[in-house]
Amino acid sequence: MTSIAIIGAGQAGITLARALAPHARITLFEKARGLGGRMSTRRDDARQWDHGAQFFTARTPAFREWLAPFIADGTVAQWHPRITTLSPDRPPYPRPWFEPHYVAVPAMNALVKGLASGLDIRLQTRVAELERRPAGWRLRDEHGSHLGDYDWVVSAAPLPQARALLPLPDRIFDGFAMQPCYALLLAVDDGSLPGWDAAVVREAPVRWIACNHRLPGRNRRAGALVVHSTPEWAAERLEDDQAEVQAQLLEVFCTLTGVAPTAITGARLHRWRYALSAEVKQPAPGFLLDPQARLAACGDWCLGGRVEAAFTSGLALAGALARRL
Repeated sequence: MTSIAIIGAGQAGITLARALAPHARITLFEKARGLGGRMSTRRDDARQWDHGAQFFTARTPAFREWLAPFIADGTVAQWHPRITTLSPDRPPYPRPWFEPHYVAVPAMNALVKGLASGLDIRLQTRVAELERRPAGWRLRDEHGSHLGDYDWVVSAAPLPQARALLPLPDRIFDGFAMQPCYALLLAVDDGSLPGWDAAVVREAPVRWIACNHRLPGRNRRAGALVVHSTPEWAAERLEDDQAEVQAQLLEVFCTLTGVAPTAITGARLHRWRYALSAEVKQPAPGFLLDPQARLAACGDWCLGGRVEAAFTSGLALAGALARRL
């Protein structure tokens, strides 16, 4: 049976692996401690923060059909938040949503975890090098240790990591881009928070604030907020002192929301180097594929971002690969 190594166990990689499992021997490699990629969740003893993807929509028939059983069994729930718009110089005003928005329950990574059941996944394993062999590819980690030989290698990692790892012509990645983002994770008693559940922010270093504990299936008594910076602000400060970055975002948050600094009982910062996918500037099938080299890549960055884009990219590549196995 054909062997395929998939690098990255987020939504795209897990979707690809699940679709190809009947056709090939699949091994997933994930450098992080857990599954989910940008759908991952951070936790402490009482709280949790979905510090990457905040929600997802379902705009294509294929994704809606795929989601249906997860909605039916409670793994996915529709989110009906009270949304406001904040800016430094204007009063807040309500912001309606005109399409369903969904979250996974009890955490965003629950959807990926459910899909991963039964798959061969190597966590905390960073694939650093591909060595061409007569029968395929040999994978090595950052220490040079042998990770196995495979017929095909697929990157389901963020664009810069795929570009650095896969020995493909650089021009194949032209037209795609990703941007960074900071996530500030706050512990705040719910009684100290405004009445809205989430806010879109304008004209500030912050672009999004969510009361994570008010999402469906969360512990509403353990106040947990996620504050996302704008990509432009993050890019200018990506290598700055992280304590200073955290202090700046915390000050902006308090100014925008009116929450007193003394009400915040905990804060931590997460730096997403590859958080947001820019609009794709070239027509693409939703993935990259070199049949001669037996190399491929997929991910939300192939289609301009969003959880649905990651699913669509992984599923489309699975179809293309299945026809070649």
